[in-house]
Amino acid sequence: MKKQLFFQSAVVSTILSYFLIFVGGLVRVSGAGMGCPNWPKCGDGWMPPTNIDINQINTTLAWIEFTNRMFGVILGISIIILNVLAVFYFRKNYNLLFASILSLIFVIVNGVLGGVLVWFELNPYIKTVHMLFALILVSILSYICIKSYKMINTTLFKGLKKNPILSKSLIVFWILIVVEILLGTGIRTNLELVSIENPLLSKGELLNALDSYKYFHSFLGFTLFFLSAYIYSKLRTNKLYIARFLGIFILGMIVVQIFLGEMMIFFELPQLTRLFHTWGSSWLVGVVIILYNCISNEYDK
Repeated sequence: MKKQLFFQSAVVSTILSYFLIFVGGLVRVSGAGMGCPNWPKCGDGWMPPTNIDINQINTTLAWIEFTNRMFGVILGISIIILNVLAVFYFRKNYNLLFASILSLIFVIVNGVLGGVLVWFELNPYIKTVHMLFALILVSILSYICIKSYKMINTTLFKGLKKNPILSKSLIVFWILIVVEILLGTGIRTNLELVSIENPLLSKGELLNALDSYKYFHSFLGFTLFFLSAYIYSKLRTNKLYIARFLGIFILGMIVVQIFLGEMMIFFELPQLTRLFHTWGSSWLVGVVIILYNCISNEYDK
């Protein structure tokens, strides 16, 4: 019962963390980053105004940013509950206990970073660190999910054949997808800055104004495709259904992300396309952590 409760708590926290990334992306594409011009308050109060106040706060943008903050609070509460369960039930399971405490540290630090981001008026470097910490938090929570799931279903994971090359490939894949997401964040930030300084430039001219790392972003995307194809080829005959499913999910998601990325270069797609492009990529960060721990043979004794 306690294992099931802990697992369910971890799943809720992980889902909330992905929702927070989604809402954070919505803040980005809607331009609501300064919707609340200060932190932790929003204008003169703790709640956004219901109409334009004396400070000329845009109520729509303020509520989008406020929703992002509230999701952060809800996620923080869920992780506190997760830590309480870890302390009461898994004090001797140092991996789960440490991961739970680490998740609490990261959610607190990232919440503070969100405030710092407002104080420094959306500094692009702080924005990148903010995204990096969000991806690490998702990875930690995904790790807790799969580890607690394996405690409940130990028989499913017995007899797995160890594949060191595949495990190392997944580690490389995780690192590359995080780099790819951060590169994409940097490209969007630079496009916004160039656009502000040169409002008359076309989309093609804006892209030409970027540094050469825009090509590295595309190159890395295709590298991830070939690596995901290799990972799937090694998982096709795996006896564990979840491993086979995650293998095809990773490959399919990479194909979708490359397609969306290339479409955004050549066509004027809605801003929401950018949101789902980034959000879909963030799924891979947690999925790779889950898959890596699925194929480990810790229960093969």
